[in-house]
Amino acid sequence: MPISLESVFQMGFNFIDQVIVGYLGAGAVASVGLSNSIASIALLLYASAGVGAGVMVARAFGRKDMDEVSRIAMSGQVLSGILGLFTAIAFVALSHPILQLVGADPTLAENAKSYFQLYAVSTAPMILSAVTSAVFRSLDDSRTPMVITGSAVALNTVLGFILVLGFGPVPKFGVAGAGLATLISQSCRCLALVVLLYTSKKQLTWLWPVRGSKIIATGRQLVRLTAPIALSEVLWGTSTFIYTIVFTHLGTTALAASQISMSLENIFIVVSAGFGPAAVAVIGQSLGVGSVKAAKANAWQTIRFGLITAVVLGGLYAASGTLLSVLYPKVGREVLQLAFWGVILMAATQPVKVLSSVLGNGVLASGGDTRFVLIGNLAGTYAVGLPAAIGLGLLAPFGFFGVFAAKILEEVIKTTCFFVRFQTGRWYRNAVKEVKKKEREP
Repeated sequence: MPISLESVFQMGFNFIDQVIVGYLGAGAVASVGLSNSIASIALLLYASAGVGAGVMVARAFGRKDMDEVSRIAMSGQVLSGILGLFTAIAFVALSHPILQLVGADPTLAENAKSYFQLYAVSTAPMILSAVTSAVFRSLDDSRTPMVITGSAVALNTVLGFILVLGFGPVPKFGVAGAGLATLISQSCRCLALVVLLYTSKKQLTWLWPVRGSKIIATGRQLVRLTAPIALSEVLWGTSTFIYTIVFTHLGTTALAASQISMSLENIFIVVSAGFGPAAVAVIGQSLGVGSVKAAKANAWQTIRFGLITAVVLGGLYAASGTLLSVLYPKVGREVLQLAFWGVILMAATQPVKVLSSVLGNGVLASGGDTRFVLIGNLAGTYAVGLPAAIGLGLLAPFGFFGVFAAKILEEVIKTTCFFVRFQTGRWYRNAVKEVKKKEREP
C-alpha cells in the first residue's frame, strides 16, 4: 500500500463525499467512487513529489542547512503546482470520454460528469498541499498541516451537506454539490498551508529558479528521487482503478459496496498511515548527519507503534461495520450486506497494510531506496494481486469476495518484500554515501 499520509487525508475527503451523496442512493455513491478512482491516479503521481521533498528536507534539516531546505521546498511546490494545473485542464476537457472509456454506462457517466469535473479542478491545490505539508512535517511540525487539513475536512463536510441536499436559500445541487464543496475546501487548505509555511518558518525564503543558482540542480535531484515513488504511486492508483473496473463489471451493487467499505477504512487507517511520513522525518534527519544507529532505532520504534495502532484501529474499523445502515440509509440491503463483509475482511488485514505503508513509504523511502519500493509494489500488485482479482472475481464464481481475497494477497506479498529488504540494511547505504560526499565538499 504505497500510500502517504496526504493520500489518506484525501481519501477522508472522498469518504465524506460518499457518505453525503449516500442520501441520494447507490447510484450516487457509485458515481463519486468511480470519479475519485480515476482522478486519484494523477493525484498520486504528482503528490509523490511531497514524499521526495519530505525525504530531502529531512536530511537537509538534520544538517541545519536552511538554504537547501528553501530550495527543495520551492522546487517541489513549483513542479507539483504546474503539473497539477495541466492535469486539471485535461480532465475537465475530456471528462465524459474518460468516464465512458472506463466502462461506465450512459446513466452512470452522466451522473458522475459534474462531480468529476469539479473534483478534477481540485487536483491542483491538492497536489500543492501535499508538497507543502511534507515540508512542514520534515521540519518537525506535523501539527500545522494536521490542523489545517482537519479544518478543511470539517469545512468540506458542512459545505457538502448544504450543497448536496440544499439548505434554506441554497438550492439542492446533488452530486455536483459534493464536487463544489471539495473544490472550495481544498483551495482554502492550499492557501493556508502555503501562507503559513513562509510566514511561520522564518528561516525559509522563496527562491526564484534563475540560471546559475543551485535551484535547478536541486530540482533535478528531487525528480530523480521522486521518479520511482511517483511510478509506485501511479501503479498503485492504477491498480485501485482496475479493481474498481472489476467491481464495475460485477455490477452497481458490488461497486457501491466496495467503495463504501474501502472509503470507511481510510477513516481508521489515517492515524496508522501517519507513521510513514513520521519515519521519513526522524530517520531522514538521522541519516542526514550519518547516524545509522539512530536511524535503525527510529525505524524499529516506528514499526512497533504502527503495528500496535493498526491492531487497535482495525478492531474499531470492524465494529464500525454495524453502523453502515446508519451512515448509508438509502443504498439498499444487498449493498449493505456486501459492504459489511468487505469491512470485516479489510479490518483483519490492517496490521499487514500498515506495515507495508510504514516500510515502503517511510523507512525505505527515508534512505532513498525508492527503486526497491517500486519493485515490491510491482511484484505484489501486478504479478499477484490484479491477476488474482480478475481470475477469482470475474473468471471464477467468487465475485465480490474473490476480488477482496486478491487485495489481501497483494498486501501480504508487498509487506514481505519490504520487510526482507529492511532486514538487509541496503536501504540506507546510499544516504550514508551522500552524507560523506557532502562532508568532502568545500
